[in-house]
Amino acid sequence: MHRFEDLAQRLIENSLARILHERLRPDDVLHAVVRAIDDAKALDSHGEPIAPNHFWITLSEQDLAPLEYFQADFADQLAESVRQMIVQIGLRMDMPPRVLLQGVGDISPHELRVTARWIPPDLPATSTTSMAAQAGKGSAFPRNPFLIVDGRRQIALTSEAVVIGRAREIDIVVDDRRVSRHHAELRWQPDTQKFLYRDLNSTGGTKLNGYPIQQCTLEAGDILSLGGVEIIYGEEFALQSTRANAPINADTDTPAKP
Repeated sequence: MHRFEDLAQRLIENSLARILHERLRPDDVLHAVVRAIDDAKALDSHGEPIAPNHFWITLSEQDLAPLEYFQADFADQLAESVRQMIVQIGLRMDMPPRVLLQGVGDISPHELRVTARWIPPDLPATSTTSMAAQAGKGSAFPRNPFLIVDGRRQIALTSEAVVIGRAREIDIVVDDRRVSRHHAELRWQPDTQKFLYRDLNSTGGTKLNGYPIQQCTLEAGDILSLGGVEIIYGEEFALQSTRANAPINADTDTPAKP
């Protein structure tokens, strides 16, 4: 771990300092990203280690606001720094890393939280939109919230109440014996503009980012475990990297030039 941090620090410390100025400490960003890469590396279909390709970075609204205003390409710059870290660590990439940033009110200025995950490219996408919503009666949510279920499919959240479980008649069906028939519910909270997750007294229980919970308000990048089945809660943000669809050069692990 220290070797990875040393390599990354020598490589990008100056560039991070240049784009962050005094809003965040480059060392803090560096160490948080490197830890996330190390914690979230996965195995591909051949059993070889592969780098995470999605990074959710949460920081204070006070720090994010000037970045949004003065540096609209900040997420792209940070994504390039993350890519360089991954190259130095020696992990394979299947796509350039995608970085999404969100500002929240309950994080102190100059602090941040990083969550990373490897998500297969081109996941099949579906929606929880009900027939009423399709008829124009549904609610539209800010930031386009979605779930990634067991790393195999992405589901847009477009209904105010969503039930997750193994039963065939519910909103999101997870066909795994570890998941109860009616395992959990997501319910939109208009006052906080967030989804509340509630475990419906399931047999296997729920963990959020590794800790057992009964209910909790969700933040982008949160990782839910329903009896061992992983579900990632995500959102789209105003500030996010835009180069994640660039092809990777197989020889150098760098984005190919158009």
